[in-house]
Amino acid sequence: MDKIRLDHKALVLGRISLVRSLGREGIEVVIARESEFVFERASRYCNDFILMPSLPSKTNEALNVLERFGARQKKKPVAFFNGESDVLLFSEYRDRLSKYFEILLAPHELITSLINKGKFGELAIKYDLPVPNTITPKTEEECFEAASKIGYPCILKPINQRRWHSPDILESIGYRKAILINDQTELENILNLIPSVNGSDMIQQYIPGDDPNHYDFHAYIDRNGILRGSIVGHKIRTYPIHFGQGCYTHYMDEPSVEETCMDTLNKIGYTGAANINVKRHAETGKDYILEINPRFSLWTIFDSLCGVNLPLLQYLDSIGREIPNLKPIGLPQRWLWFGTDFKAMRAYRKRGEITLWMWLKSFFNVPGRIEHHIFAWDDPLPLLCSWWFRLLTFAYRAKMFLKRRISVLKPTGNSK
Repeated sequence: MDKIRLDHKALVLGRISLVRSLGREGIEVVIARESEFVFERASRYCNDFILMPSLPSKTNEALNVLERFGARQKKKPVAFFNGESDVLLFSEYRDRLSKYFEILLAPHELITSLINKGKFGELAIKYDLPVPNTITPKTEEECFEAASKIGYPCILKPINQRRWHSPDILESIGYRKAILINDQTELENILNLIPSVNGSDMIQQYIPGDDPNHYDFHAYIDRNGILRGSIVGHKIRTYPIHFGQGCYTHYMDEPSVEETCMDTLNKIGYTGAANINVKRHAETGKDYILEINPRFSLWTIFDSLCGVNLPLLQYLDSIGREIPNLKPIGLPQRWLWFGTDFKAMRAYRKRGEITLWMWLKSFFNVPGRIEHHIFAWDDPLPLLCSWWFRLLTFAYRAKMFLKRRISVLKPTGNSK
């Protein structure tokens, strides 16, 4: 690759995997995030940083920040995303932002149908997609009716993930992406812990199978609808366990998963980067699509290590360069988010599903070089930076704890 001619900047509204996938190709990377305390800033591949206003509450401020940055550039930067809010921002305001950035996304109506899980259920029915049965109830009464219709066990999950990220819900149920409901009593107990159901949560058919039944299909389809690169990753462990994102994954050649996903993308006329979550039914062996995310995966660096650099394909497509057709090189590769995988191990162990020894052996039993989420030999500073931020967080919490203790012990009346 002639790196000298890759002179458009990459605007990354995302994580370290995108930064390294592009930076290692000689592309100048600018990171845009809602917090300045992110370890990606310490990466050798980060050339500049933009502090973004919070989305979606400060949309206008975010648009102004992006426009001011874009107006200063000689050539339009290419936009890349890891988060749903960023995808929605650039999709909804693409006419306004395309004056300053190269934006390659599927049509806005399709984007919203994929991100809104309720609309995704309607899309699945329209195109007869292999998606679990889904109902979006408007009231708690409809919620019980939906669960009875679909059958127990079933899944309760939010239409938009940000709903369950609110402080009240995090305090009551913790960090959860979905909850397995075994019977009506469990459903009643869970509904008592979250705000009233008003069409913002959905009931979905449960597909039986353990976490190793989960796969991810990552692909890039160019603006003309041609598949330029794809790869399948197998999730060894997830966090939160059973209904979370992959924290320890490896490459697998799975033609059936690829066929199912590509057939689905072709049916809906999708273009751009796709990140599809798939689960294989433990009894029938059928592959079900759980989600289609119109963005890059958190572990897209894994794709790049396997020879399928999807962000690079989008970059070349955006600037009008020749786009190669990439296939996995066939060498075993793994991706590990160690800190999160350690938390997953503790959760699995608490449920009696694995032991500490089984967890340790898994790093030797599965072949392939490991790419860590944060640490990289050619880019070590993000790890040190993440430790420093954790130390600052610990110091702040300790300070607030001591402050509360002192206020409790401090006399409130006049001493005599």
